[in-house]
Amino acid sequence: MSSLPKWINDAVVNVMSSKFRDCTIIRTEYISAQLCRIQFKANLENLYFEPAYAIGIRINERDFRNYSPFNFNVEEGCFEVIFHLHDKASAACRFIGRLSENDSLKILIPRGRRFFAPDAKIHFSVGDETSLGTSISIKEAAEKADSSFLCLHELDQPEYLESLGLFGYYVGKNNPLQLIETLKEFLREEKWAINHDEVVFYLTGNGQTMALVRKFLKANGVSARCIRSQAYWIEGKKGL
Repeated sequence: MSSLPKWINDAVVNVMSSKFRDCTIIRTEYISAQLCRIQFKANLENLYFEPAYAIGIRINERDFRNYSPFNFNVEEGCFEVIFHLHDKASAACRFIGRLSENDSLKILIPRGRRFFAPDAKIHFSVGDETSLGTSISIKEAAEKADSSFLCLHELDQPEYLESLGLFGYYVGKNNPLQLIETLKEFLREEKWAINHDEVVFYLTGNGQTMALVRKFLKANGVSARCIRSQAYWIEGKKGL
């Protein structure tokens, strides 16, 4: 999201007050030095949520940032977000690093475009640390639809995937060849399902990596309608 003058952001919050909800932090957990899992409590009545929808958090006077919630429970009034603290000097990481239990803040309610394909037989989420929340929400939706879920993440520290319930593939960071080789293996194993458009790939995270993966999948027989993509960040671009 682009930076805007303080008065515009103030006006947005006031004029569009129905699009914001007051939240209280009820639990924080550092999964690793760069990953913080926070649970929020709020009145979620009449809110609609789908996997890969984003909430907006105002991190300072000029900036909002988008984050992907999961465990979004309207009845219990709670949801969770995994924050990737990639650069402690950045405004977003400083803001998130200061949050603690019982703190209150406003969030811009979930919104986005239709991303999850409920009729798919196999759901395959591909991304990095910024994609973990999206992968969890896709997994939850796949389980409700009684379909299969797999994931592939680029990670420096893969050991916490098990604690998040994300069983699947992983590769090291900045290793596109290993990423492609892993996808090749999956395409060989699920050739019939690929040919019959039963697998949907969800590409999130680094926009440049997404472009590479999308090109590879299409070149190897995956239909364009079976590839969903949404960039969360691009190197050198602020506030995506």
